[in-house]
Amino acid sequence: DILVDAFALVHEARPDARLLIVGGTSDQVLALESRAREAGLDGTCIFTGRVSKKQAMHYLGAASVLVSPRRLGTNTPLKVYEQLASGKPLVATNIWSHTQVLDDTVCILVDPEPVSMAQGILAALNDEAKRRQIVAAARKLYDTKYSRSAYEGKIRQFLRALG
Repeated sequence: DILVDAFALVHEARPDARLLIVGGTSDQVLALESRAREAGLDGTCIFTGRVSKKQAMHYLGAASVLVSPRRLGTNTPLKVYEQLASGKPLVATNIWSHTQVLDDTVCILVDPEPVSMAQGILAALNDEAKRRQIVAAARKLYDTKYSRSAYEGKIRQFLRALG
């Protein structure tokens, strides 16, 4: 709901923008479609519901900006790691589940409310220098801490310590 409400504000400033929400149960999709209609966003929002990982990766590649709009939580969403590696700017809410991995050098952190989220999305869309800066830092973080080669290095180090 934060994202749909934020996108109503984004769309006022950037009528060319479109919102694609990937994932969700049928009930969640219906609720968000209703919320988008109420916000006057007919024709500007697409809701896919659940999709395969392959299809989700296709959508990730097609996006201009990625968003993780959680309101609360303690576990880092797994999608954040792929978002870091994507080469796309990420806007994420400034809550514990994100800040365990993310900071304002690798993404645009926003308050978990629509106005702040809209401002973050607009910054990601409009500020080319900021986009380049956070995308480069995100990729570096991913490569050094979360990539397959980084994971394998940690496993090798652990195994050496054991024996």
